[in-house]
Amino acid sequence: MKKSSNGTYVELTFAFILVCVVSVILSIGFSSCGSTPSSDVAKNDVTENQVSVEKEQPEKPEKKAKKEYGKVDFVSDLQRTLESDGPDAALVFFDEKIPAKLKDDFDLKFLKAAIFVSGNKLDEAEYLCNELSAIEPENQDVIGLAAAIAKMRGNSLEKTQKMKELLAKDPYSPVANVELGTDQLLKKNYKQAKNYYIKALARDSKNEDALLGKGQCEYYLERDDEAKEVFNKLIEVNPYNIEGYLYLGKLAFANDEYKVASDNAKKALELAPDNYECNMDYGMYERYLGHFENSIEAWTKAISIEPEYFLAYAYRAGLYDELERFDEAINDYLMVIKLNPQYYYAYESIGILGLHQKNWQTAREAFMKCFEKNKTNVSYPLMITYCYYMEKNNVEAKNFSNQVLRKMDRNSIEYSMLRVFHDRAGEKPLRQRIGNMTNRNQQGKMYYYLGLFYDMFGAEEGAKEYYAKVVSMNTPMFFEYRLAEWRVNDKKTGN
Repeated sequence: MKKSSNGTYVELTFAFILVCVVSVILSIGFSSCGSTPSSDVAKNDVTENQVSVEKEQPEKPEKKAKKEYGKVDFVSDLQRTLESDGPDAALVFFDEKIPAKLKDDFDLKFLKAAIFVSGNKLDEAEYLCNELSAIEPENQDVIGLAAAIAKMRGNSLEKTQKMKELLAKDPYSPVANVELGTDQLLKKNYKQAKNYYIKALARDSKNEDALLGKGQCEYYLERDDEAKEVFNKLIEVNPYNIEGYLYLGKLAFANDEYKVASDNAKKALELAPDNYECNMDYGMYERYLGHFENSIEAWTKAISIEPEYFLAYAYRAGLYDELERFDEAINDYLMVIKLNPQYYYAYESIGILGLHQKNWQTAREAFMKCFEKNKTNVSYPLMITYCYYMEKNNVEAKNFSNQVLRKMDRNSIEYSMLRVFHDRAGEKPLRQRIGNMTNRNQQGKMYYYLGLFYDMFGAEEGAKEYYAKVVSMNTPMFFEYRLAEWRVNDKKTGN
């Protein structure tokens, strides 16, 4: 789990069980630890003769009564076992060491059920929970435990029902309000979620889960000042809460305060150096500050933490690409598509770099994947056709472009451009049509392909003219802009 807990009886971790332990200790007090009365306390019916005789007798060492192993002792030992060896060992200790007279104790049965939950022994936990509920059907701790079991079973309906039972008994229950608030937060019902968190905080103003949830709601509702106030409060309550620092970083980043964002992410990273999100955020903010090696280091660390997740590879690939470390960029893009084949933007980047390196097959195969994902973008069939020509495979260039042309609007300029590529002629009427276009991004793309057409068939001056038109637009909102820049620079250097 990357997020902090969602409630005392819903978190299902050691913290959840340890809270139960503390709850039981508080409920039973320390009365069982009392010592036996002192033997030298005078009684009302003791005669003076008896007193004098006692004084004449030599004093004997007082025998201390053996302390009875009671409920508090057992719970304390159980807690130590749980903390050091985990729930399975705690359950063994429970069965072997519980005093006979405590086997039917309600508090201890509840505690055992909670440990069953922690050990993912849900059948045993549910059996005990039902037994406890039959004894005390109104007990809020038992209702909360039942909700935890339902949550672990994936029964969200029953979990919600149990939480609403808690709210019916206690409208300001932090446990129920936090859990129901988190349900609404995940559904992006931020206003409803916020109301639940506010109720939880009315009872427990330092509840970290409620503070985190309320802060997230304010963040997604774009109430930045309110969100910042809540996250600062969260850190005040717990200076080790990494979520507070991460969200303060996100708020600063959204307001272009990159140094503040990076400082907060660094604080989170110092607390949790092996946390994926901390490394991802710190890397992003450092990139915006121009500290590229710090970014690469952070994203490389993130990859080592979760090597099977694609996002850090994508971030690092983009930076390698920007730094013109193209081989490293391609390797990362290949990992992205291996781990997430649906992320077709990585294919586009591979295609672009393949073109730049004149690796026509790599570029064509990548653009083929792009075209499979997005049939409406004419850039992909134009690039595929071009790559076939550059591979000296004119037959496939025509076969492919012909299949695409059959499904296009014959009146569109995109059709006309692909037709020119297919026929290897007929480009002259396109010049005026492109010049009359009002959408600058589309116009820039068409100028690029007109330049590419001339480039492909040796009309160097025409290619220079239209690549220059693209670059002069200074609107790099389409990937062809970058290719045009490269070709202009190549032609300046004679490549």
